Amino acid sequence: MKYKEVIFSFKPLNPWSEILIAYLSELDFESFENIEEGVRGYIKQDDFNFSDIKKICNQLNCKITINHKVIKQQNWNAKWESDFQPIIIGKKCGIRSIFHQPLEDVDYEIIITPKMSFGTGHHATTHGMIELMLGLNFFDKIVLDMGCGTAVLAILADQLGAKKVVAIDIEEYAYNNALENISINRSSQIVIHKGGKEKIDGKFNIILANINRNILIKDMNTYSSHLNENGLILFSGFYEQDLDLIKHEANLQRLKYIGHNSRNNWVTAKFKKL
Repeated sequence: MKYKEVIFSFKPLNPWSEILIAYLSELDFESFENIEEGVRGYIKQDDFNFSDIKKICNQLNCKITINHKVIKQQNWNAKWESDFQPIIIGKKCGIRSIFHQPLEDVDYEIIITPKMSFGTGHHATTHGMIELMLGLNFFDKIVLDMGCGTAVLAILADQLGAKKVVAIDIEEYAYNNALENISINRSSQIVIHKGGKEKIDGKFNIILANINRNILIKDMNTYSSHLNENGLILFSGFYEQDLDLIKHEANLQRLKYIGHNSRNNWVTAKFKKL
């Protein structure tokens, strides 16, 4: 399978880097990387549509130059792996690759194979989700990780004592990467499904949904219907300016706003089912 490497060059980088990534996430890009000249994205060659990408760039009040080339998936993975560095969040949770040395002085260590799935801990949304998760009681809880990516959140929920974790992602590359990471971490309480909201079955004590604003709003009624009363749900994948929209829809779905954290303008918000 071949991929397109697309480089978006512009100045200034802030705030346009994060805004551009948020807009492009509505397409079929599988990963983004902030670089000196702007943003680098990766997308399957068959999914690449220059017209759609150009249309998005034209919406922003910023002049953007777009360059793209075809690359092989294997070469891309090798570069991604070589660039990946361990990270420690909240002084408790460490995330490293299988080719790094074990981390010291952390309560929870997650080992991942950093390929093209979202969720290495470096992005502000994954970071924010983990920060809030470390403050919750997962012991003996049934948990849903919706849009699981690498399954890093599902693995952490398992390590935090969850009775059962269901992880769901619509992308095949994420599903396969999640299976690999679950095996590496020996996370026996995790069940993973490939698909979307139609794969959600049963009730949950805690739901983790790190996706994007539009999908969160569109599917929030489904998430709420599968959340136990007094259950908790964490939403991420949107900006501070979108928090009121998330709150409004949550209120319609009997989800009470509890609080949120923010990192680089990305928000992770906690709600409780009434």
